[in-house]
Amino acid sequence: MYPLAILIGGPTATQKTRLAYEIQKELPSIIINSDSMQVYNDLTSLTNAPSNEEIRKYSCNLFKFIEYPEKCNVGLWLTNVLKVLSQAKEKTPIFVGGTGLYLESLYGKIAKIPEIPVRVETKIKKLHKKYGNSVFFRKLEQVDEVYSKKISRNDTQRLLRAITVKIATGKNLTYWHGKVSKKVFKKIIYLTISIDRGKLYKSIDDRCLKIMNSNAVNEVSNFLKKKKKIDHPLHKSIGFNVIEEYLMGIKTFKESLDLFRQETRRYAKRQITWFKNRPKEAIEMNFSDAKKYLLKNI
Repeated sequence: MYPLAILIGGPTATQKTRLAYEIQKELPSIIINSDSMQVYNDLTSLTNAPSNEEIRKYSCNLFKFIEYPEKCNVGLWLTNVLKVLSQAKEKTPIFVGGTGLYLESLYGKIAKIPEIPVRVETKIKKLHKKYGNSVFFRKLEQVDEVYSKKISRNDTQRLLRAITVKIATGKNLTYWHGKVSKKVFKKIIYLTISIDRGKLYKSIDDRCLKIMNSNAVNEVSNFLKKKKKIDHPLHKSIGFNVIEEYLMGIKTFKESLDLFRQETRRYAKRQITWFKNRPKEAIEMNFSDAKKYLLKNI
C-alpha cells in the first residue's frame, strides 16, 4: 500500500490539469491520467489530451497509451496504474481527470473485470441479433443464476455484458463482482474543482473553439477512414459526430461549433451531478482554494 495520493476530479474545462501542473512544481510527484477518453492515442486534439511536450515536462502517465480499436476499462486502467506506481515509489501520484469511476476505484470499490477483446464483443452481438433476448436470458440463467435474478430479460445492455464477460473470461459477473479492487493508498486527498456556472460555460465555449481550430477536424477525417463497425468509446467522443457532419457538408462551421458547445455543456452537467452524488470522500473547492489547500496539506 502506498502512503499518499492526490485526486483532482470535477467537470470538464475547470483547469484540473493546470492545477496538477502547479502542484507538481512544489511536490516530487507524477501525474496520472484519470480521463477515460484521454487514454486513447487517437482523436487526441478532440479529447484535449496533453501534448507530448507536456507529457514529458510534467511526468504525465497513462495518456494516449491505448491503441484503437482496443478498449480501456477501469480494471485495465487500474492495472496500469499499479505498474506506474511500482516504478515511481518515491513520488506522490497526482490523479487528474473527470472519470469518477477511475478515481473511485482507488478506494477499492470497483470489480476488476479483464479487458474484453473486440472480436468477442462483435461475435456476441452477432449471435444476439440472431437469437434475441429470450435465448440469451435462458443462457444467463444457466451460467449466472444469481445475476439473472438482478436484471430484466429486456435489459439488453446488461444481458449482453453478462454473456460477453462469461464467454471472454470463463467466469461470470457474479464471480467478478466479488473481486473488487483493493485499497491502494493509506491516505487520499480528493478534491473536486467547482466553478461558477457562467464561468464554466465561458471556459467550455473557449475550449470548443480552440479544439475546432486545432487539428481535431483533420483527426476526425483521418479516423473515419479506419473506423470499424464496432461499439467503441471513441465513436462517442464529445464533438465527434458534430465534426463528422461538418466534414460531410451537413452543418456549417458555426452550426458545428454551436452543437459542440451544447454537447460539452450537457456533459459537464452530467459530471457535476455525478461528483455531487457519488464520492463522499471528495472535498469541493474552486481552483484557488484547492491550490491553497493542497499546498498546506501535502
